[in-house]
Amino acid sequence: MRSYHDRTLARHRAPQLGWLWGGFGAALMFLFVSGAWASHVAGAGEFVAPNVEYMGTDLSGATADRAESIVQARSRLLLSTPITIDTGQGFLVLRADDLGFGYAVSEVVDEIRLARHDGGPLTTFLYWLTSPFAGVQVEDEITFDPLAARARLEAAPELTLALPVEPRLTTSGTNYLYLVEGVNGTGINVGALIEDLSEIDLIKRGQTIIGEHRALLPSVTNAYADEIGERLNDLTAPGMEVIVGTSHTRLTTAQLRRHLKAISADGRIQIAFDIVGLHAELERAINGPVGQFDKPVMDIVDGDIVVAEAGEPAPFCCDANSVRVAAEGILAGGVGPWFLESRESNDATLAAWADGSLIVDKVSEFTTSHSCCQPRVSNIQRMADLVRGIYLVPGESVSLNRKVSRTRANGFVADGAIRFGRLTDEVGGGVSQFATTIFNAAYFAGLDFDEYRSHSIYFERYPFGREATISSPSPDLVLANTTDYPLLIWTSYDARNITVTMYSTQNVDVVELGQRVSRRGKCTYVETDRQRTHQDGRVTVDTVTATYRPAEGLDCNGNPVIPPGQG
Repeated sequence: MRSYHDRTLARHRAPQLGWLWGGFGAALMFLFVSGAWASHVAGAGEFVAPNVEYMGTDLSGATADRAESIVQARSRLLLSTPITIDTGQGFLVLRADDLGFGYAVSEVVDEIRLARHDGGPLTTFLYWLTSPFAGVQVEDEITFDPLAARARLEAAPELTLALPVEPRLTTSGTNYLYLVEGVNGTGINVGALIEDLSEIDLIKRGQTIIGEHRALLPSVTNAYADEIGERLNDLTAPGMEVIVGTSHTRLTTAQLRRHLKAISADGRIQIAFDIVGLHAELERAINGPVGQFDKPVMDIVDGDIVVAEAGEPAPFCCDANSVRVAAEGILAGGVGPWFLESRESNDATLAAWADGSLIVDKVSEFTTSHSCCQPRVSNIQRMADLVRGIYLVPGESVSLNRKVSRTRANGFVADGAIRFGRLTDEVGGGVSQFATTIFNAAYFAGLDFDEYRSHSIYFERYPFGREATISSPSPDLVLANTTDYPLLIWTSYDARNITVTMYSTQNVDVVELGQRVSRRGKCTYVETDRQRTHQDGRVTVDTVTATYRPAEGLDCNGNPVIPPGQG
């Protein structure tokens, strides 16, 4: 049996043991709480605090990377939400992120990570202590950029339902510029769309916005366009008087106005001429050379063709820049006349005509003979000197009477000539032999004769029926180059012969088909047929004629010829 002392000691020890066990338990609890708190503090930012939810998903204890992955997935889902715009004429479907919507992923992730970890030590401790009893909800953070939305919507062609038609100026059906009024277009009001978009909840998928229609006005008013038209009518009323080189023309008001162009831009009408069209109009009006064709200087040296000096093609209308300057002058109120610059020919054929490169072949040659040392020989040779080097481009003619003035001052002397059917002396007598020689050279070169006449008395030194004469002021011998190539006339002589040679590019073959001789009264009439076969295969036949008197001084009736003024 325990003694009183023992019992008293036991009573004293019991409370002490209780306190001891209580203190021990409290120490254990303190160590547990301290450890948990230390773990909570150490994991701040690395792990999500307990009882933290993000849009219905419990993220307690999740790593920061896991939390960010979940937020990213939700961001992609929401921003892919289709939004339909009903234009009344169709539907435009765009994703939310294409219409200025965004998602603040970083901010939401930071909010999840710092839930119950932010604030001072006491606040953080209280958040931690209450975490088992009160949850934290982290919401979406959706952004909307109205400027980005506007840029995207204004770039959408589907929101323009009908483009406005600008007013324009036209001369269609009339010579007068008149106004064709503009027409309003129709589009969707982008401002109203942006207001509707700002109120959209992206969680509700498949949403539709009804587009509000608005008028799209032309950039230029009808009144302004009409004012411009009246001003242009005044400026172009005089037409366009043009001088270029040796040519002069005037474009009519209608010709000028049809090359005007008016472009509406930024609320204004830009007026200009279509320079290409106006240039072409002027070249049609001045169709051909506007200056001198500079022919090449040719020489024949030991039978070889030599270009001593190349020529230049004739200039043409018009230099494009000078047309532009004139057009701008008209719009500035100028009235002309407008002096335009010519332009070089861009025709390779004309360039070849000018540089002499097409003179490559001897296409014909004819020689006649005469006695030596007579005055007429001096005239023949002087004629040959003055004709030598004539250069005929296609389509060009040469008149011997206009080319050579047969006067004493020009080196000619008197000798026998036929005048009114009788032989007589006159200055230049004998040059008809040169005429016959060049006539035959031209005949076999395939040239045409714009004007010719045979001798009225036949001389045996000439080809029967195929010869010509000249006298002042008539008859004349006019040769025409109807071939496709330039032609060079060259002459040479000695004491008893005169030769005319023609050079070109061989392009026509000539043969004499035959002759027909008939009587016209007492005169002899000779027809000589010529056949020309051209380079392109065409065959043409023509005829030269000659009429010979029955005798010197007699006409075709056999009567004496009475000179004018002696009858």
